[in-house]
Amino acid sequence: MTPRRLPATAESLCLLGLAGFMAWLLLGGDYWMYLNPRFKALTWAAAGALALLGGYGLWRPSPRAAWLRAGLFAFTLALCVVSGLAVHEGAEKMGAEPQAMREAEATPEPRVKKRGVEYIRINLGELYDIVGKPQPELIGLDYAVRGFVRRTPELDAEGEFVLYRVALYCCYADSTAVGFRVRPPKGGKLPENGAWVVAYGKLDRLDRPKPEAEESLGGSAFSSVNEDYRIAASLIEAEKAPGMGMMYEWRPQEPYAY
Repeated sequence: MTPRRLPATAESLCLLGLAGFMAWLLLGGDYWMYLNPRFKALTWAAAGALALLGGYGLWRPSPRAAWLRAGLFAFTLALCVVSGLAVHEGAEKMGAEPQAMREAEATPEPRVKKRGVEYIRINLGELYDIVGKPQPELIGLDYAVRGFVRRTPELDAEGEFVLYRVALYCCYADSTAVGFRVRPPKGGKLPENGAWVVAYGKLDRLDRPKPEAEESLGGSAFSSVNEDYRIAASLIEAEKAPGMGMMYEWRPQEPYAY
């Protein structure tokens, strides 16, 4: 290999390295920590394009390649590797599993029957959109929503809690917590703070301001607890949280993403 071809070879190897990094994210289960899983197809396409460019560059090195550009590619690859290792370590500390990716792709049954009542499975973000439009024909239906419990002394005094989930719109950095206040059925106990539960019930219009939950829900910098409606629950069930319990998708009609 002549010295003139070294920069081009370095560039090509870096492109192949970037393609390999993307494939590692996609196959290893940490992809959701970077981007919403709905972008997986686009990322696969980008990885394929980089691999083709890198392979072609090794076959026919560009005579215009320079060490400065090769150095920038190498720096980018190094940043990706360092960030990937840090994210993977952080995911392990949080107890995150590859199940988070499977959770985003799972499609549960759109409805469930409890005690003779058929409930529509819907996630909190989708329900938030329904009351925000509003859609009167949908507000009076029976819904099943799931999420994490957030309790505060003010809400405890009202006999309520906030049910919330973190919405991953594009990437983990822009995640937003979305929630509703929940009033348990008469005689029902408030679930433990941080528990994952499913609440079955109807939307109930709030006629007066209610106590606010903490500004930050679930470690998210931005949060939104609906101020117009709460969920009047007829049943609350505890269950194991699926993966990280995040919301990755919002659908305007049934079957909802849940």
